[in-house]
Amino acid sequence: LTILIISLKPIVFEVLSESGSSDFHLYPARCLFDGINHYESYINRDGKCSFFMTQYGEYAQGFYVLLFPFTFLEWKIAKIIWFVLNICMLVLTSYFLCKKYQINKIYTSFIIFLILSSIITKATLSMGQQAIFILFFMSLPFIFNSKLSSILSGFSYFKYSIGYGLFIFFLFSKNYKKLIYSLIPCFIGWIIYSLVTTTNPIENLFQPIELTLINSSTIDQYFLFSFMKFFFNDDSSLKYIFLLIPSLILNIFIINKITKLNNGLQKLSCLSILILISIPHYPHDYILIVPLVIYSIYCFPINKLLFRINFFGAVYF
Repeated sequence: LTILIISLKPIVFEVLSESGSSDFHLYPARCLFDGINHYESYINRDGKCSFFMTQYGEYAQGFYVLLFPFTFLEWKIAKIIWFVLNICMLVLTSYFLCKKYQINKIYTSFIIFLILSSIITKATLSMGQQAIFILFFMSLPFIFNSKLSSILSGFSYFKYSIGYGLFIFFLFSKNYKKLIYSLIPCFIGWIIYSLVTTTNPIENLFQPIELTLINSSTIDQYFLFSFMKFFFNDDSSLKYIFLLIPSLILNIFIINKITKLNNGLQKLSCLSILILISIPHYPHDYILIVPLVIYSIYCFPINKLLFRINFFGAVYF
């Protein structure tokens, strides 16, 4: 515990610094509750909603609605609370997965220590990123079998570069009830956002994607189909379509295979890895490796070879 606290101490100072939590999207949420459509403002560059740090506002509407309580807080207080919430969500994700799949307390403690002390975790926490938040809610249907967990899992759709995997998983699992329940947060968030900003709901529905295509440099990150970028000019809008088509086909094929696995932890691990390799991501999204770390420990008493492959694969990522 002492070692863990010492290792996390620099992250606390980083969060408190002027550049800390630069990716925590509080300012777009403030624009929303001032009645300003931040998507429209950022697309048109009209200055109604000012850019702040690296908060480019490309997540789904529901995420900014969810940040409503933070809009009453000063920036420094808000990012400290977000930092603490992220640590809690990461610990709870690890603990619940370990408990669900009967990993003993000693291994569970080791897993939590390993995850919290990793470089990826520290980077994600210091940047105020949303990846831990997304992982927490994406994991819920693999831990709890309830209507509430299905609804809450829809929060993972707020970051569609990750959440899409769970959507396809529900679809090919033929869990149509879970699929419909999971869409509730996005639907409610979309309606509230449109009403608060008096925006045409149909226009608002597509604005997050439009903003992502304008702002995102994520496409420049390496992934399975990165080589295809060299066939297009940098300013070619077709580049995104032709990169996403083979990724979508691969995801549909592999997720269909994943649904046939018997172990829920194995399903979540495979799904997380597939999301990371088939869609471009920044390094902080590699926090999705957490289920694979836990699954590798789960395999330790069952299959030592599988444990080594999974564990060293997770460490490599």
